[in-house]
Amino acid sequence: MITIEALHNFPKIERKCNLSAEIIRTIKNEGFNIRDNDVLCIASKLISKSEGLFVHLNSINPSQLALRLHQQIPRKAPRLIQIIIDQTEDKSGKKLKISKNFIGGWLPNGLFLTSAGVDKIDAGTAIVLPKNCDEIAKRISDDIFDQLKVRVAIIITDSDGRIDKKGATQVAIGLYGVSGLRKSQYQDKTNVETICDMLAASAGLLMGQKGKMLPIVKIHGIDYNRLYI
Repeated sequence: MITIEALHNFPKIERKCNLSAEIIRTIKNEGFNIRDNDVLCIASKLISKSEGLFVHLNSINPSQLALRLHQQIPRKAPRLIQIIIDQTEDKSGKKLKISKNFIGGWLPNGLFLTSAGVDKIDAGTAIVLPKNCDEIAKRISDDIFDQLKVRVAIIITDSDGRIDKKGATQVAIGLYGVSGLRKSQYQDKTNVETICDMLAASAGLLMGQKGKMLPIVKIHGIDYNRLYI
């Protein structure tokens, strides 16, 4: 049986810190039962904050492109749009996609995300995504194994929307220990599914959005292709 359970009472992260240590401490304090081959899904906001990836909006000078795009998407401040442009590492704006009230961007690692993964956390501050989410996922898994002697897969998730639909869901932006794809075959037909995104979306049922304070979710009992190194 597949079960999904959130880690409660995780401390609010406001500055750079050792996230693995905070996770392990909370697991112990809460008596949170994790077993070999469980999957821990961790919200990207937690990762970004623990890595110190804060951007102060008053330090940003919006380009002419950012000012023009603000006219198309008034809900996004010019400085925030500039951060989105910067995350694509293409000043021309060619790696952005804009439609009505939507803005998305292609990141250098090949991912396409709403707002290029940029999230405004208060009136004057935004956070951006790490460039090495897979490495961070591996580090957390290794640290948990070192301290708790349990080997778990890690999925770093981010809230993402689509141009053609209202709302958002959770998608995987970093992995360790679990293959991103699941293949199944029936007769002569092979299906390939993004199992990483399915798991991320499942975790999103408990994570919720802002204010929920459930940034870490365990999925137990799922059969997946294990890729521990």
